[in-house]
Amino acid sequence: MILDINAFIGKWPYWPVVENGLDYGCDRAAICSTRSVFVNWEDGNRETARACREDGRLLPFACLGTLELSHGRAARDYDFGAYAAQGFRGIRLYPQHHTYHPLYQAWVDQVLEEARARGWPVLLPLRIIMNWGMPLLDLGVIETLVKRHPAVTWILAGINYFHELQLATTLLLQNPNVHIETSCIMGFDAIAKLVEQCGSGQILFGTGAPIQHGRANLEKILRAKISGADRDAILGANACHLLALD
Repeated sequence: MILDINAFIGKWPYWPVVENGLDYGCDRAAICSTRSVFVNWEDGNRETARACREDGRLLPFACLGTLELSHGRAARDYDFGAYAAQGFRGIRLYPQHHTYHPLYQAWVDQVLEEARARGWPVLLPLRIIMNWGMPLLDLGVIETLVKRHPAVTWILAGINYFHELQLATTLLLQNPNVHIETSCIMGFDAIAKLVEQCGSGQILFGTGAPIQHGRANLEKILRAKISGADRDAILGANACHLLALD
C-alpha cells in the first residue's frame, strides 16, 4: 500500500490548483482541509470529515487552532470524543498560520497530551509546502515542543535541507516517537542519505498534494537508491503501523 501522510483537500488561496484525488499513484491519503488552515479550523474539520465519509481511501486529521478568538477566555473545550467518533486518526497544528505561539499556550500542551493518550500522531510543519514565501515555524520551537512532549508520536513536516534536515535527523535519532515526512525534502540523494543515517523506520511518504506535485514526490521515493524493504516501509508500511491500519 502507498499511503500519503500529508495531503490536502480544499482551495488554495495563492495560485490555481487542480485537485486530482489520488491519481498521482497513492492508495490512501491522510488529509486535512485548507479551510482549516486559512479560514476556520472547525469548519475545515467538518469538510475533512465529510470528504472521508464520501471516499473511504481518505483518512482524516483534525487541524486544531485556538478556541480563544477574542480577548475573553474560551467558553468550551475541544471535543476529542467527537473527532474519534468521526474516525479522525491524528492532529495537525499550523501555528504560523493561526497566530498563536505554541510554547506559551496551555491548550497546546492539552492537545498534545490528549493525542498521546489516544495514540494519535501529531503533524507539525516547519512550512505548509516547499515555497520560500510560506511562513516558517521557528526550528527552536519544534525542538522544544518535541522535547517537552517526548511520548507524543510526532510527524515533522515541511523539512527541506541543510540545518532544517540536520535538526530533524537529530530528533529522529534521539527519539523513536519522532518521524519525518518527505514532501519538502529536496536535496540531492537526500532520501538515501536519510535512510543511511537514521534507517527507514521513522520516515513517512508525504506529498503536500494537490498543492505540490504528488507524482513527483512519489517518484522521489521510487527512484531513491534504497532497498526494496526500505522503500516499502517509507511508502506505506510505517504509516499503516502509525495509524493502526490493517
